[in-house]
Amino acid sequence: MGARFPFPSFPRGWFVIGFPEDIAPGQVKTLRYFAEDIVVFRTESGVLSAVDKTCPHLGAHLGGGHVKGECLRCPFHDWGFRTDGVVVDVPYAPKIPAKAAVKTWHIREQNGVILAWYCPKGEAPAYEVPVLDEEGWTGNKTVRWVVRSHPQEVAENTVDCSHLGPVHHVGRTDVLSVEQEGHFMRVVLQMEASGAPIDMPDEFNDVQLDVKLYGIGHIVSSTTVLTSDMQTRQRIYPTPIDEDTIAIFGVSNIRQMADEGYTREIEDIFYRAFLADFPKDFPIWENKAYLDKPMLAGGDGPIGRYRRWCRQFYDYPEAAPAQPAAAAAAQPLAAPVTAIAKLKGWLRNLAQAPAANGNGDNNSGSNNDAGLDAHLIDLGPRKPRAVAATSKFASVGDYFDSLEKRFNPAAAGDLTAVIQWVLTGDKACTYFAEIKDGNVQRVAGTHPAPTITIEMSADDYLLMINGELNGARAFSTGRGRLRGPVRLAMKMQRLFPLEAAV
Repeated sequence: MGARFPFPSFPRGWFVIGFPEDIAPGQVKTLRYFAEDIVVFRTESGVLSAVDKTCPHLGAHLGGGHVKGECLRCPFHDWGFRTDGVVVDVPYAPKIPAKAAVKTWHIREQNGVILAWYCPKGEAPAYEVPVLDEEGWTGNKTVRWVVRSHPQEVAENTVDCSHLGPVHHVGRTDVLSVEQEGHFMRVVLQMEASGAPIDMPDEFNDVQLDVKLYGIGHIVSSTTVLTSDMQTRQRIYPTPIDEDTIAIFGVSNIRQMADEGYTREIEDIFYRAFLADFPKDFPIWENKAYLDKPMLAGGDGPIGRYRRWCRQFYDYPEAAPAQPAAAAAAQPLAAPVTAIAKLKGWLRNLAQAPAANGNGDNNSGSNNDAGLDAHLIDLGPRKPRAVAATSKFASVGDYFDSLEKRFNPAAAGDLTAVIQWVLTGDKACTYFAEIKDGNVQRVAGTHPAPTITIEMSADDYLLMINGELNGARAFSTGRGRLRGPVRLAMKMQRLFPLEAAV
């Protein structure tokens, strides 16, 4: 391939080449992937097809043609090609030449993307990509980036656990399991994730990340925020444009929650976080070298297993045989990391740490196999969690009576907002707090145009302010309702710190 990446060809597999809405009925487009032109067209009835660019008649570029009915018409002599590539009409000839056809690509439209099968030898698909369940998930929010890199580098990021701290502000990561079977690989991680991408830099959440790879070009990353039961799913599809450049198609969804408005707000927050956080790797990918024999260390994650798994997607002259599917399937998932396992891993890594020379350089000069499949990823001490208030509120009345005293003007900054509370049940009450110019004024009753309204039972609100009910879980499960910007609700604890409760 290119000078940067020592691979014999582009990898075989299913790759995304677009979104269905990119090709309207009756439209023809030329897409550049795998260092060649792919002519994609949709018939007037909506059937999608992709063919090679060259007309077999006299070599015209079919991307300059047009759709008429169910055929792609060549721009040179108006030959008509069916969606399977067969010529079915030559307007000026009484007989169609035998075997007149253009090569077609294997394509699939599923889950809101257009997949194309690539094989350097032109072989038929060796596997299929499962259709994802869309029931209960929000609609697709999509994005497309262009980056100077390779698909294998993108997928490698999903197992490169030690970069999560420096690049993505993750406090700690434990690899819970690694599974491989044929073209499929799965890695399950548990981590402490910073709230920085969603404008909550002081918050850390326990998050489980379930990453599934279907070949090198198809990544499905499912995230569960364990503290609030929120679920989000990001799909990442890196596709070669040429030897040095890729397109990365991204799709984001979240699990629908009881409150439709709250769902829309959280969906937007996670999508914006995806757009901000994922590209942090781009400048690194664009400027890094691919090392065929990297000097790995304990804690890097299962990079070695990933790279050995990747070999099956290339035609190496003397490639080692891929791991048999049956053998891979027989391997049990790794058990959750226990304290004893962590201690053993630490001792093993300490004993196997490479010696350093007088200049402080690693003098081993070879691949450190001890770190290839390490399962304990320790990115330093866990960031201390916020300590729950030791003095709890006896009632919601106590909370509102002390509201102005607990107000933190530094957290408010230049915020101008009205926060409305509508609490129901035996202890029902309504209050609003008007924040302006670094001050707050609490008033009993309702405001005609609040910035945000919090609705829930007074009993549940008392549990929430006392730390006995997770706020995000309360709103995601329907025990509470929010009207207005969720980001403002996320600032409530900083605006009105609970530790000053009296």
